[in-house]
Amino acid sequence: MTMEVLQVFVAESSFLLREGLKTLLSQMGVSFRMEEINTKLDKLPKIISKSKANLILINPELLPEGMIINRTGFQQHTVIWIALTQKIPNHALAAQFDYVMNVCAPRTELIALMETVINRIGLRNKADEGALSERETDVLKYVALGYTNNEISEKLFISIHTVMTHRKNITRKLGIKTVSGLTVYAILHKLISAEQLKGPL
Repeated sequence: MTMEVLQVFVAESSFLLREGLKTLLSQMGVSFRMEEINTKLDKLPKIISKSKANLILINPELLPEGMIINRTGFQQHTVIWIALTQKIPNHALAAQFDYVMNVCAPRTELIALMETVINRIGLRNKADEGALSERETDVLKYVALGYTNNEISEKLFISIHTVMTHRKNITRKLGIKTVSGLTVYAILHKLISAEQLKGPL
């Protein structure tokens, strides 16, 4: 079961930050298309209305001074507005956005915010949540918790070869290749909690 593609509009001058947002969404298993702008936003309403975005992330420093965002033209579908910042914006500016994302926040906070946003928009993970077998789910939990293949083999009383087969199936079904990505998936789907992790995510 695939989810509707998340349409993302990002106004941010930092290439690294824009790439980081793509990585975050990818690791969460979100199917998305991203339109990127890295210059001043003098014609913001016209630009965004053409993009049909349902998630808009803006560095407030790119807005012309004193500009007030007019959101009345975006009521045809759910649109979430996020301010991207390294500092707390003034109250009047912050009030124009649904959320303020501190780009220097820990990954767990960023994931929690994006999960809230995605749930509000009403999109589902692109991976079929029922695709994993019970045993694959067990293996996924241990992988996410940082256990080695040998340790998983001992915990589940199966051979290392079987563990590796399950891991290949998990990667194929979810489309997630990294351990960190699988860990994020496991947390988002409440298979494990962040507090259970052996080290920092």
